[in-house]
Amino acid sequence: MGHPALIGFVVAFVAGPLLVAALLRLPATLAVLVALSLAVICTAALAVVLQSRSPLGALMSFWVGWVVAVAMVAQALRRHLPGRSARRLILLGALMAAPLPWFGLATAQMMD
Repeated sequence: MGHPALIGFVVAFVAGPLLVAALLRLPATLAVLVALSLAVICTAALAVVLQSRSPLGALMSFWVGWVVAVAMVAQALRRHLPGRSARRLILLGALMAAPLPWFGLATAQMMD
């Protein structure tokens, strides 16, 4: 695994779950859901703008959008599913979903 792949691996498997965990510490309110959805829209728009100028910047923006979207779905589930065990399962699912884009990138790199 080369240097850029190692950086991508650490970002996907360490930074992503940490960011999701930090976003899940926020209260599960409607205002937080709206803010997270706006953040997803803004990161997607930024990625589209950066696509021709900085492919790496666009990829990172899409990745941040993915992580924020995972946290947003988890927050929405937390609002509707009461109970401590449901909260734990939602947290675990969100933490496991955060690095999913890594597998797509690794598969694309293997096909190259």
